[in-house]
Amino acid sequence: MSEPTYPITGIPLIPGEGLPLRQEITAWYNNDANKYQISLFMQALTIFKKVPVDQLLSFFQIAGIHCYPLVGWDGEKGVPEPGKPTDPFPGYCAHNRVTFPTWHRPYMLLYEQVLYSIMGDIITSWNLSGAEEKTWRTAASQFRLPYWDWARKQDYWKNFAIPQVCTLDYIDVTLPGGQKKSIPNPLVGFTNPMQIDGKNVAMGDPAMGPNAIKDDTDVPDGWEPLPWSKCIGTSRYGILSGVPPEEWINGVNNWQGANAAMADPPWYGQGSGSFADAVSRMFSPGYFDSWETFASTIHNNPSSATNFMSIEFIHNIIHNATGGLYMSESEAKGNPGYQGLGLGHMSDVPVAAFDPIFWFHHCNIDRQLAIWQILNSKMWFNKPQKDDPLPTDPLLPFHYDTNRSLWFSDKCRDWTQLNYQYDDLVPKPDAINPDGSVNEERYAQDLRTYINTIYPSTSQIVKETPGYTLDGGKFNDYVINVIYDRYALKGRAYAILFFLGDPPQALSTYRQSDNFIGQVYTFSAPTEVGGAIACGNCAKQKSSKVLSKAHIPITLHLLAKARPQSQLGGGAAQAPLGIPGLGLGALDPEPVEEILQQQLKWVFVEIGGRRHDPADFPDTEIAVLHGQGQHAATLDHLPTYAGYKKLERATRDKMTGSGHPQARLGLIRDDPQ
Repeated sequence: MSEPTYPITGIPLIPGEGLPLRQEITAWYNNDANKYQISLFMQALTIFKKVPVDQLLSFFQIAGIHCYPLVGWDGEKGVPEPGKPTDPFPGYCAHNRVTFPTWHRPYMLLYEQVLYSIMGDIITSWNLSGAEEKTWRTAASQFRLPYWDWARKQDYWKNFAIPQVCTLDYIDVTLPGGQKKSIPNPLVGFTNPMQIDGKNVAMGDPAMGPNAIKDDTDVPDGWEPLPWSKCIGTSRYGILSGVPPEEWINGVNNWQGANAAMADPPWYGQGSGSFADAVSRMFSPGYFDSWETFASTIHNNPSSATNFMSIEFIHNIIHNATGGLYMSESEAKGNPGYQGLGLGHMSDVPVAAFDPIFWFHHCNIDRQLAIWQILNSKMWFNKPQKDDPLPTDPLLPFHYDTNRSLWFSDKCRDWTQLNYQYDDLVPKPDAINPDGSVNEERYAQDLRTYINTIYPSTSQIVKETPGYTLDGGKFNDYVINVIYDRYALKGRAYAILFFLGDPPQALSTYRQSDNFIGQVYTFSAPTEVGGAIACGNCAKQKSSKVLSKAHIPITLHLLAKARPQSQLGGGAAQAPLGIPGLGLGALDPEPVEEILQQQLKWVFVEIGGRRHDPADFPDTEIAVLHGQGQHAATLDHLPTYAGYKKLERATRDKMTGSGHPQARLGLIRDDPQ
């Protein structure tokens, strides 16, 4: 007998109370007013992770919706590639699709709702009564999943980093009567709860039955299968090939490695940051001309250079930075004391959701989606391309009632109707009309001021640099746009790492290199496992030769290489990285193009650390473009960027192997006049 349909409806509201808030995780955790919420959440997550793997509402099953172990959830079979059999299970993949942000919205709601249900069970088990029971029940009803805003620096690290609460081995929770108890931190990772003879088994153990995770062993000679099936617990920067599995199969929380990968180098300056700048640009007016260009990395013939950015592209980079790219023992031996080596679950689509930090990351993606919606309220599935999902198409496998009705994008468009709001998106009093409605124009104006405050942009850093701004508040801006095939390695994830100068000899240290200026990360999954279709969406896109797009702003990197060290807080008077010919001035296109022609380099690296020849990626196109940014006149407006033209010499003759993609494809065009 099958289990009944599970309706995802969100946590019920308390009558007469306002919308509960999803809060920034560090502020939420450090606020004593949240102590009951925090206690319930930590205890509920601990219980949630121990639910048997074959149960519908287990952590394992819900994390598995994201991909592995390739079994259906709540009776939904997924969408296979047309003309292909539905066995094996084709998955629910929404990556590289314009429903990427909306698909994850009910997914977050499901996770939040299951935790709330467990909280209720915990409170019931305590047999409380009166005011004490009401206090705990209210805390549970007001709980909403925290978000990790990775585009703001963490105080404990003074840089971009994972939340400090995710680094702790133990945490204190409050119990009834005000008692305190120290428990293992459930945010460190996930351990497979299945046991044999009292010992937890690997996620690929045959005893797991249909829930066993299978490695992609169908790989060319020289490739190493990623060892997800061998893992008992999840890791962050913890898995190294050639190292005995007993050192990592239970999981390694190398949060120092994640922080090293996320941190901007000192020469970037205290007030700026690549993540903050990318997010600021995403909210700038005119950066996207449609929902479709904002929502996804899918290459749907963008009409301007800035359309190559997307919320999915930025999201991909965070997955890579949190999990790890390299698992090379030889690199580890060559870098004693370096904390950044090792592979982790967050870097790979099939297993990313098993790391508890996944849910805070995606809660922030949902928050960024909400911010963009406020600023672009009329852009909603407004320029569909062939084969793009419609806003009325089902978001499998998520049901909103017991009649098996499926969520769709239009239904989850307004997040406040899902019984939550974000702590920093509550309208200010000046944005509330006398009748209680929201003044949308004032609301957006206040939000733009807030964005300028928390996400320093290229524009703001340029304003602080003498001699850089052009006439009329304009400034020169440079970006790298990339078209790539995320399925080039049979879907296996890979990165394209960009450097202004030589890459480091040990590529695993790329984020700490003074020459590193940005990356593309595909965050893709194998299209086949064991010769059978593993993802219907991916297989269809691969067979249709669907390409993807990426957008890497590099102005701040160029600026840092031209500014005197004294302007970056270092004290010395010379240029920090000393590139001859790159004077401060206004970073005019001619000298910049010359430097880029001489210095711009890139390498292709497969997840696991294997370096590839560019010939393995014949559909890649890379272009540097020069445009102009425009400073905002006031704090309640955001800078704008437009007028991009290719700097042809910057990338000329730099692709080797079969053909010359730039000349052959010609897909990256100058902005229209």
